[in-house]
Parts: sequence; structure tokens; C-alpha cells
Amino acid sequence: MPTDRATNLVERTNVDGNVRQKSFYRSFIQFLFSNLGLVITICAYTIGGAFLFQLLEQYIELQNCQQGALTENISITNISETVYNYIAISDDNVTTMYETIVYFLTNLTSDIYERRNDLRYTGQNCETTSGWNFPSALLFTITVVTTIGYGHITPVSWEGQITCICYALIGIPIFLLCLSNISSVLGDIFRFLYSGLLHCCCCACRVYTRARRRRIRELREAQIRNPGGINYTGTASMDPSWPETSRNQDGGYGDDDEDEDDYDIFDRMEGRVPFGAVILIIIGYICLGAVMFNKFEGWTMTESVYFCYITLSTIGFGDYVPGITSSSTSGLRFLLACLYILFGLAILAMCFDLIKEGIVDKFRWFANKLGIIADEDNQVDEDTTKYANFEYDTSNEQQTQPGSRPNSGKRAQGKPKLSESFSEPPAYEYDAADGQWMTNIRDKNERTGGIGNKNGIRMNNDKH
Repeated sequence: MPTDRATNLVERTNVDGNVRQKSFYRSFIQFLFSNLGLVITICAYTIGGAFLFQLLEQYIELQNCQQGALTENISITNISETVYNYIAISDDNVTTMYETIVYFLTNLTSDIYERRNDLRYTGQNCETTSGWNFPSALLFTITVVTTIGYGHITPVSWEGQITCICYALIGIPIFLLCLSNISSVLGDIFRFLYSGLLHCCCCACRVYTRARRRRIRELREAQIRNPGGINYTGTASMDPSWPETSRNQDGGYGDDDEDEDDYDIFDRMEGRVPFGAVILIIIGYICLGAVMFNKFEGWTMTESVYFCYITLSTIGFGDYVPGITSSSTSGLRFLLACLYILFGLAILAMCFDLIKEGIVDKFRWFANKLGIIADEDNQVDEDTTKYANFEYDTSNEQQTQPGSRPNSGKRAQGKPKLSESFSEPPAYEYDAADGQWMTNIRDKNERTGGIGNKNGIRMNNDKH
């Protein structure tokens, strides 16, 4: 039956398009979960959230502001008329009039606080001032995904509140994943810089230590060659059984081992960042933020340090919020605060990772000293020995099962189990039938040979 060529070409094109589309989606997802992809995702998520909350809350804020301004004007007009009529008409004494006026002013103060809590109106200009401008909305989204939560602005409408819940459910896990990856990258970078600086600073110490050990080795070798200090010509002969001969042949008094220990010490120093350096990083970043907020916000140094610590620890009381005072640089101050918070949380997470690695290393060293856990090299040797004993035991069982005799079954009952063979070496067996000695210990690569002479020595076929 003839096939339609055009149909086959269309089907092949559709299959290639689907494969190409799946490959694109796979590459895109891999990029999103990379370090750069997560950073771009968080930036886009916070910026998009700022625009979204502006769209949802700015119109409601304008309506509440206008309503608050209207009710405030009405309250001021009513109380001024009431006080004027009371003073003009009333015949009460001065004390009673004073108490009545205080009562009127108290009611006016309660109305002002009520408008502030319900309508978020504090007497600002509704046309030019907005709490949901872009810098403020961006700071709000950052405090949501970082779980700081200043509370300087909050969504009022039910749409904004539902959106805030969904926004936090998605944004917080993404930010925590990004923070974990970025902190690990920053930790590797800082560890590399610290090890490079330590290597440069300790290079002179290594050179001095090696030269000193080389001089000591030469002096000791000279003492070995000429113990009495007598100058003579010729070649000194030593008994090979003397320990000095082995020391000369080995190259001295373990200088290579000392060099290896020296390398191990410096490698451990370069691999771990000390607690003091990590604490200095945290203190330095907090002091940098304190100087910055002291200059831009006009806070005292104590208040600035307090704000930086409360912010970076994600406590976020909200009593101090940057950029909340209206001025020409309020937007710039909001953006600086956003950058300081994001970089500060990444640096703080990096410091916590370095502290955790140091604590784990200290506990592992302490447990090794107490014998609670085995060293890695000793554990590898022990596992290798157990595996070798297991191979010996299984090979012995496979050898004895085919040619076993009735009296050998009694001996098999007395053999140790597999778990016991790890700690006890294989024992020699005696065959009562032919009077031959047999051993279970043989090399794994050695082929099985026949039973030798009457002395019971197992030999290969190619040996005598």
C-alpha cells in the first residue's frame, strides 16, 4: 500500500518539535535551580510582587485617605462650632467650662486615632503622598519573603490579604533555597580568600621551619658518622644491625614524616575559618550598616546598630524603618535598605555555615580523642580486614562442601560463624582419614593445589 510522504514528513516534524520543546523546558528548569537562576528568580519575584501590591492597594489607600481627610474636616468643624457655642451661651463657671472643653478635645483625639487605625490617615496629602509607592512596596515584598515583617505597611483589602498569603507561601521557600545556595558559594569564596591570605602569610614560616629542620638533620647525621668528633679520612663502616645504619638509609630522623605533619597542620588551618574571623565579619557588616543609616536616616549609632541587628536576625520589630520619613531621598533610602538586607542575610547565612563546620570539626576531633568514633583511615583499614576475612571464610566453605566426609561434619559444627571470623583468624584443620594437615589460609589469587607430602604442606603443581 503506498504511503503518503507528506504525512510522514508532518509526523516527523511534530516529533522533532516535541523533543526540542521538552529539551528547552528541561534546560530552562535546570537554569532556574542554578545559583544565578535562583538570584534572578528572587529579584524578579520581589519586583513583580511590588508592582502587584501597588496595583491592589494603591487605589484602596487613596480612597481611605480621602475619606479620612473628609471626616477630619467634619470633626474639626463640628468641635469648633460646639466649643464656640458652648462658651458663648453657657453660664457655667470657669472650672466646669474647662472640664467640658477637655471632654470635647478628648473625643476629637479618639476620632483622630480611630481614623489612623482604620483608614491609615495621618494628615498627609492624598494626591502626592502614598505609602504604596514602588520603593516602599519593594521593601514590603522583601520583608515578606525574608520573614522580617516590619509592619510599616500592610494590605488592607481582602484581595491584597489573600494575595499576600499566596505570595509568602511561594516566596519564602524560594528565598530559603536561594539563601542556602548563595551562602555556600560565599563560604567557598571566603574560604579560598582566607586560605590564600594564610598561605601568603605563613609561607615565610614554612621556609624557616624547613630550613631549621634541615640543619638539625645535618647535625645529627654528622654526629652519627663521627660520634667522637675525630677528623679522619676514609669510609666509615657500620654493622648493618646497628640502628644508625637504618637511620642513614631511611634518610635521617623522620624528617619526611615531620614535613608531612607540617603540611597536614597547614592544610587544616587553611581548610577551616576560625570563629574569630567569622565574628569579625558579622560585627563589621553591622557597623557598616550602622554608619550608613546614621548618615542617611539621622539615627544615633546605638539606634542604627539596634536596627541592623534586629533586621539581620529577622526579628523585625518595625519601630525603626528606613525611608519612612517623607523627603526627596526616601526612595533611595528604601533601595539602599533593600540591598543591605539581601546581602546581609546572605553573609549572615555564610557565617552560620562556617560556624557550623567549625563546631562539627571540633566535636569530631574531640570524639576521636575519646575513642567514641574511629578515624577515617582506621575505619577503612578495619572494613578492608573484615571484607578479606569474609572472603576467606566463604572460599573455605565452598572448598570443604564438595569433598566433605562424615567425620568432617563434626568439625564443621565447631567452626566459628561468619561474624566471629572477622575477629579470629582461620584455624588449621586435621583430616583424620588420611592423616594430612590442611590449612584454610591461602592467598586469594593463588590457585588451589593438591595435598603435598606427609608434613601437610599445600604446594602448587609447579613447585617441588
